[in-house]
Order: sequence, then structure tokens, then C-alpha cells
Amino acid sequence: MIKKDTKVAVLGAGAMGCLFGGLLAEKGLDVVLIDVWKEHVNEINNKGLKMMGHGGDRTIKIKATTEPQTLKPVDAIIIMCKATALEQALTNSKNIIGEKTMLMSFQNGIGHEEIMQNIAGKDKVLGGSTTQASSIQGPGIILNHASLPSWIGEYGGGHSQRVKDLAETFTAYGLETIAEGDIKRRKWMKLFALTAIGPLSAIFDLHHTDLYISNKNQKMSRNLGKNIILETREVAKADGVEVSENDCLEMFNRIVDSRQTNKSSMAFDVLKSRKTEIDFISGAVSKIGKKHGVKTPLNDLMYNIIKIKEGNYL
Repeated sequence: MIKKDTKVAVLGAGAMGCLFGGLLAEKGLDVVLIDVWKEHVNEINNKGLKMMGHGGDRTIKIKATTEPQTLKPVDAIIIMCKATALEQALTNSKNIIGEKTMLMSFQNGIGHEEIMQNIAGKDKVLGGSTTQASSIQGPGIILNHASLPSWIGEYGGGHSQRVKDLAETFTAYGLETIAEGDIKRRKWMKLFALTAIGPLSAIFDLHHTDLYISNKNQKMSRNLGKNIILETREVAKADGVEVSENDCLEMFNRIVDSRQTNKSSMAFDVLKSRKTEIDFISGAVSKIGKKHGVKTPLNDLMYNIIKIKEGNYL
């Protein structure tokens, strides 16, 4: 059932937060963006959110704030802040969590839901995953790279009416969202691609096409990406998620073959001397692998190299 009175807060108004919030607000849903970047928030409030790229360039009227403490509880919280800022950001926004509020993270990697459950309560937390892509062009300006689906589901698995209603509402208001019965598997499916694309893009400072297609040694780079993913698959299997070899490589191949010229968010983090999300990507795979006795030399290597890079500026 589509619920037109759904109130949504987006925690983290970066490229993806603005994309999700902007698309929903454009169609008339009640949405507020929450972020600590004052210049960005002021630009959005004063001039609107400028969305460029896919769907045409336009300006969208949407509310934004740096002070979540002034807001009332909402029906749904879309979490888009960096994984490294999740605990503090959500703690600072506890007042917007009501009795029936649903929270869902579309952040890169795995392990966010456990943090969210500790703060908001287990029954309020859904799982989320997306294939959307966007980038920040400046304060109040984003570039939408494509129109691709997102998924939400009960984190413990199974179907529910609240997930179905929310997915239908988001879709009706411009954000294609699918109710997923096994969101944990869906999150692992995205993680497979992230373990290969994120760290390597950051290590070599290359976008996907230069790394995997136009590179003269692209057979070598694609084989390295494939081996990282297959190693990650063994960890997923040990953690109770069964995925065929073809399925675990599907998203990686789709992203690479789409010839996208955007770098991974991890590459931008390193470029801008920010803490990366490596702990929730390669680091999470290594941690879960150790838990189940599965060796993860490639993910360990990716983790160590990115941590060494961070050590130059953090």
C-alpha cells in the first residue's frame, strides 16, 4: 500500500543521500536531509538541490538541516552517512526515532545493522542495498549517474507488510525499491563487487574503465578482481549465504562492463585524506573469515594497503 503521508529523514546528505532524498522529495514526499556540512545544507535550503545528469538537470525543493535535535520523529530513516560516522550520527539523531520508525542503511559494506540495532532497537532496523550511483559536484549540487534499483527487507529475513508498503511508497515517489525476502544475501551480493572495486580503485587511483577495460593489462586486473570476489564468496558461504560463482561475479561484471568513469567512494576518500570504509568491506570479510576459520589473504592485503595509505594522513 502506498502511504502518501510517509515522513522520511535522510541521515547523511552526501551524493547518495541527496540522490535518494531528492528523488523522493521531487515527487512530493515529505523528506528532510540531515548533514554536518553547513555550506551544503545552507545552499540546499536557499537555492534548492541541483540534480544533474540522468533524468535531466533540475532543481529540487527539499528541506535540510544540521540540527536533527530540532526535528520530530519520522516514519523512515534512510542512513547514507559514511559507515565510520554511523554511531555518532545516529546517536545525535535519536529524537527522530519514534515507536514505529523504520531504519535502513544503504551504506557500503556490512555490519551497519548491528550498530543501528544497539541504538534504535532490533525490531526497528531493516536491511538495505542499492546499485544507484551519484557524486557530489559542489555544495548543493549532485550528479546522478543512472537509474537503478534498490532493495529493502527485514534484516532477519522473510517478508513483511511494512517492508512491502515502504517499497511501494518509495517506488511510487520516484525511487525504485524492491521488497527483498533475503536482504542479507543481497548485501553480500553487493559486497562481492565492493571488495574488488573499492580498494583497487583507491590503491591505483583509477576509475573502473581505466582499471578493468582500457588498461593494457586488463586481463590481469580483472583476474585479480575475480579472485578477491571468489575468496569473499567462501567467507559468505561459511556465514550461511550460498551464492553461485556466476552470481557472485554478476554485479562486478555489470559495473565494469558498463564502462563507468566514476571512481569508487573509497578512492575519493583517500584522495581527500578521509577515513575510508575499509573496515566494513575488506576488513569485515577478514573478520568474518577468522570467525569461521576461512583464510582471506587477498582481503587482508587490500585492508592492509588501505590502512597504510590512511596512515599517511590520519
